[in-house]
Amino acid sequence: MKKILVTLLSCFIAIAAIAQDGRSKNEKIEHLKAQKIAFLTEKIGLSAAEAQRFWPVYNEFEGKRDSLQFLREKARIELKQGMTKLSDEEKTVLLDRQMSLKWEQERLERIYHKEFKKILEIDKVINLYIAEHEFRMRLIRQIKDVKADISEENKKPVS
Repeated sequence: MKKILVTLLSCFIAIAAIAQDGRSKNEKIEHLKAQKIAFLTEKIGLSAAEAQRFWPVYNEFEGKRDSLQFLREKARIELKQGMTKLSDEEKTVLLDRQMSLKWEQERLERIYHKEFKKILEIDKVINLYIAEHEFRMRLIRQIKDVKADISEENKKPVS
């Protein structure tokens, strides 16, 4: 029952974070990161001692992964926007950069997977990956729900 309440609370908080326009983008991101930490900690079942060792390593990993993802997205956008303007050589360079960054991200994940196994028992590492996936899926659903609500609001006649 406690897990269900924590999960529901996390969902409501995430929806509220997405819906609130009064906060800056950085505040929303920080709030979302705090939600993720709470969600993962609970889903993984981290003890205080494990959390103290785990979170610095995970945060380092996530920062590096986010940087690589940002660079991949930047290369993807450059390629998409330049499809008609870029030469084949320039397209090849951008595409190769995207693939290189993808491979670097996979290498990073392999390295940190080994680190996570040093810190946590294997069941908790498995729970980490499951919880990360669940958190992403919830965010996607919440974003879709918010967009659907906004779309419905825009369809209502003004009285």
